[in-house]
Amino acid sequence: MNPLVSLLRCAANLKLRLLRHAIIQDIPTARFNALIQSLLSSGWSKTYEYTGFDAWIDYGRVDLKKGRARLRLSWDNWCEGEVRGPQAAVAAIAQQVGVPVSRSIKWHFVASRGNGA
Repeated sequence: MNPLVSLLRCAANLKLRLLRHAIIQDIPTARFNALIQSLLSSGWSKTYEYTGFDAWIDYGRVDLKKGRARLRLSWDNWCEGEVRGPQAAVAAIAQQVGVPVSRSIKWHFVASRGNGA
């Protein structure tokens, strides 16, 4: 693997740990959509939503806030739903959704240069 890619991945995982954040990955789309609605109805407020031309087709993102806690919920058509935020909030969501929580990012794939590498 490219040393720069390795360094950037380590930095991303270090950032999660330093901020005391956690991540949930690979949430199936239907569960992810239901989760967003559930969080909004339970007092979380939307502070940002991605509105690009491909919004919720190839990529989507919503940032939520409740008190001092902030969550980033993102979705793409490769890896499906993901939630990032403070450990306590993310752990509660993981329990609600029934998926594992992690303190490091699971990298799904490495793009090749088309040369068989």
